[in-house]
Amino acid sequence: MSRTADYTIQGFLYQFNRTVLEILSAQDEDKITVEGIIEDIEVATPTTLTAIQCKYHEASTSFTASAVYKPLLQMLKHFSENESASIRYILFAHFSGVGTPAPAIDKAILNAALKSKDKALEKHVKAVPPGIDLDEFLGRFTMEFGPCYDEVVKRVGEELAANGMPSGEIETLAYPNAIHKIASLSVKHNVTERQVTKKDFLSDLMAIRKTAISRWTLGLKTREKLLQARRQQLKIHLDKNSRLRYFVIDPCNIEDYDSEIVLLISDYLGKYHFKPAHINTPIICLAANRSEIQEIQHRLYLKGIVATDGYMGRQFEESFFFRDPLASKGTGSEVKREFSLRILSFSEHGKILNNRKCDDLFIIGDPDCDDLDTVDINVERLAGATIKEIKYVMGVSNVYE
Repeated sequence: MSRTADYTIQGFLYQFNRTVLEILSAQDEDKITVEGIIEDIEVATPTTLTAIQCKYHEASTSFTASAVYKPLLQMLKHFSENESASIRYILFAHFSGVGTPAPAIDKAILNAALKSKDKALEKHVKAVPPGIDLDEFLGRFTMEFGPCYDEVVKRVGEELAANGMPSGEIETLAYPNAIHKIASLSVKHNVTERQVTKKDFLSDLMAIRKTAISRWTLGLKTREKLLQARRQQLKIHLDKNSRLRYFVIDPCNIEDYDSEIVLLISDYLGKYHFKPAHINTPIICLAANRSEIQEIQHRLYLKGIVATDGYMGRQFEESFFFRDPLASKGTGSEVKREFSLRILSFSEHGKILNNRKCDDLFIIGDPDCDDLDTVDINVERLAGATIKEIKYVMGVSNVYE
C-alpha cells in the first residue's frame, strides 16, 4: 500500500474514531448522525445542533489556512441559510506539525477563503452570499486541532473502558466493532438510519461477541491480533463434525482470489470434510458466472476434487444439486465420495440456499445477501480480508501472509 493510500485510510479511521468519541461523550438520548446532512458528525441535543467536520493532514508538517478553505466555505454556506437556527460549527483537524498554542481562524482567513481564485473552490466561493455576517459565524464556530491518530485511538479505548466495556475485550472486540459499526452506518442512504444514541451504541457493543473483520478493522494497527481473535471465535463451530456449511464468496476486492480460491477450498476439505463423521457436503457459492464456475471446477478436478454444480446437460436441477453423494470407504479413515462439495453461481441460483438451511453461513467479501434467509443460522461475515487471511482465521493455515 502506498503512503498516500495509507494516509487516506487513516483519514477515514481518524473520522470514525472522532465519531466514537462524540457518541461516548454525549448524553444517553442525544442523537448522533454519522455523515449528517451538514457535516461528517452531527450531535443533536434538545437545545442545539453541533455540526463537526473532520480533516486529517498527517502528511502536512505545518498548518496552512488554505488547507481548510473548502470546509470553511461549506460551513459559511450552511450558516447563511440557517442564521436563525441554533447550530454550532466545529472544524476538527489534525496537522502533524501543529503544536500549542494552535493557530486561530479569524475574519482575515475567512475573507481570504471568500476571495480565493482556486478553481477547485470556485463553486464553493460562489455559494456563499455577499454580506454574510462573519462575526456572527465566528461566534458559533470553533477550530480544534486534534492529536495524532494513535492518541485518538488511545482515547477511544479509555472512553470505552470508562463506559463499562471489559478492559480485556476492548482491543480485539469492543474497539474494532465500534469502528466497524460507525463505518457501516456511514454508508446508509437514509439519514435516519445513520443516527444512533449513546445508549443504543453501548448496548449493541455489549451484545456483540464476534470480532468484526472488514476493510476498516483490518486497516487498524491491531490487524494481527484481530485475525487471531477471530480464529479462536470460529474454532468453536469449525471443530464440530456434523455442521452443514455454506460459503458465499464475492471475488471483487479480494486481491488474491484467483491464485488462492482453489487452495482455500482444497485446504478446507482436507481439514473439515474427510472423515466418515463429516456427513454434510459444503456448498461454495461464488459471485461468478457459469463459465467462471466451470473453470474453478476444472482446477479443483486437477487437484483430485470433484464438485457437483447441479447441471444435467444445459439445465440446472435443484434436486440433482442437493442429492447426497455416493460414498465408500477408502484406506484408513478416508472416505471416497462421488463428489466432495457443491458449487454454485450466486447470481444465477443463490436463492435456492433458502430451500435447505445450513448451520453456518460464511459470507466472504461483500456479496449482497439480503435475499438469503438467515433466521436460526450462525452467520460469519469476513469482509476486507485476503484469501490467505481467510484460510488463517478458518484454521486451515498457520500463516496469513
